[in-house]
Amino acid sequence: MLQTIVSGLESGSWFALLGLAIVVVMKAADVPNFAMAEMGLVATYVGISLAAAGLPFWITVLATLVVGIALGVLIDAALMRRLSKYGHFPLLLMTIGLSLALNAVVGLIWGHDPRSFPAPWSGVSVSVGGGVSVGVSQIVSIVVGLVGAVAITMFFRSSTGAQMRAVAENRATARLIGVSAGRLSAIAWGIGGLIAAVTVMLQAQSSLVSTITPTSLIIYGFVAATMGGFTSLIGTFVGGLILGVIQQFVGAYLSTAAQFSVALLVVFLVLVLRPDGFTKGVRLRDV
Repeated sequence: MLQTIVSGLESGSWFALLGLAIVVVMKAADVPNFAMAEMGLVATYVGISLAAAGLPFWITVLATLVVGIALGVLIDAALMRRLSKYGHFPLLLMTIGLSLALNAVVGLIWGHDPRSFPAPWSGVSVSVGGGVSVGVSQIVSIVVGLVGAVAITMFFRSSTGAQMRAVAENRATARLIGVSAGRLSAIAWGIGGLIAAVTVMLQAQSSLVSTITPTSLIIYGFVAATMGGFTSLIGTFVGGLILGVIQQFVGAYLSTAAQFSVALLVVFLVLVLRPDGFTKGVRLRDV
C-alpha cells in the first residue's frame, strides 16, 4: 500500500504542477491553455537531444527550462496577444490548434517512439523498511512539486502576482491604473512554459514520454485545476495529489483501464458538488 501511495503522490505531483501552470495563465490571461503539456514536451525533447549529444545533466536541465520559458513567451507574443482583442473563444481555439501543431512538430522532428530523460538518480531506490523500496526519482518528483507549489503561491502574493490577477479581472481598468498587461501576460506564459517543462521532464526522468503523453497529462492537469476552481493554487496542488493517489489505487486494485474514467468522474463530481473548487472561501483577496 505504501508503494501505491508513493507512486500516486509522484504522478499526482505531475498533475498538480501542470494544473498550476494552467492556473497561472488563467490568472493572468483568463485563457485555458490546452497546449500546456505539448509545450513541456517540446522543451523536454530538446533537453533529451542535448543529453544525447553529451552535454552534462544540469546543463541540459537548464536548457530545457530556458526553452520552456522562451516557448511560452513566444506563443504569447506571436499568437495570443494578436487574438486577445477578439475575445476568449478564438484564444481557446488557438490553444487547441497549437496543441495539435506542437505535437505534430515533435513527431516530425523526433519521431513517436517513447523516450526518457536520463538523470543521475534514475533507477536508484531507497529502502524504507518492510521490503518496500522508493525510487529516488519518485522522491524528486514529489519534492519538486511541493517546492514549485510553494514558490508559485509566494509569487502570487507579490505585487506582480496581484497585478496579474487585476489584469485577468479587468484588462482595461488595469491599463488605466498603469499596469502593463502585455508584460504581465508574457511573464505568466513564461512561467507556464517553465512549469510545463519541469512537469514533463520529471515524468521523463521516471518513466517514458512520447507524443501520446500530453493527451492524458493535459486532462489530468485540467482535473487538478478544476478541483481548485481554476483560481486556487493550493486547491489545484492538493487536488492533483489526491487525483494521483486515487488513480494509482484504482489501477492497483481495480483495473488500469479504469484510471482515465475515474479522472473524468472526478471532474463530473467536482462540477456538480463544488463548481468553484474545494477551497472556496479560503482564497486570498487583495484589499
